[in-house]
Amino acid sequence: MSYILNSDKIYLNINMIRDCTEAEGPGKRFCIWLQGCNLGCKNCINNQMLEFEVKNIISIKDLQEYILESKEKYDLEGVTFLGGEPFLQANSLKHIAKFCKEKGLSVMCFSGFKYERLKQNVVDGSNKLLTYLDVLIDGPYIDSLRDNSRNWVGSSNQTFYYLSNYYNSSI
Repeated sequence: MSYILNSDKIYLNINMIRDCTEAEGPGKRFCIWLQGCNLGCKNCINNQMLEFEVKNIISIKDLQEYILESKEKYDLEGVTFLGGEPFLQANSLKHIAKFCKEKGLSVMCFSGFKYERLKQNVVDGSNKLLTYLDVLIDGPYIDSLRDNSRNWVGSSNQTFYYLSNYYNSSI
């Protein structure tokens, strides 16, 4: 018996999408800000994305189509997941990450959870989502450790993990 993914029946709760930006990772990227976070980082820059409330419910199928359109229009290098906390929607988000990899796009994700905990499946589906990521930037934002010296991170405790050969520390 084969399993067929019905991608129009799987959804994500998204706060915002940017179909092309160069501010959230290397190259031109499609960025998805997920809604909802329970980590409580003091002075979070995305505090409008913390509440667990319905914002924009989008099917995996519709999101895949939007990503492909943007890839063609902007010659995208990859996709970035931010939040809120992306891993709180890992079971749905893994389908987008897998799709992006199949289409030749890199996948980058920011998480307030530590990598070791994600590998232990601290959030259901987190270990599976990790298998499709090229770069993970982990760790909660800590206001007293604010970091303006590195690209894309907010505080010095946050660590870059290169989970494939797509990128290395030169980015």
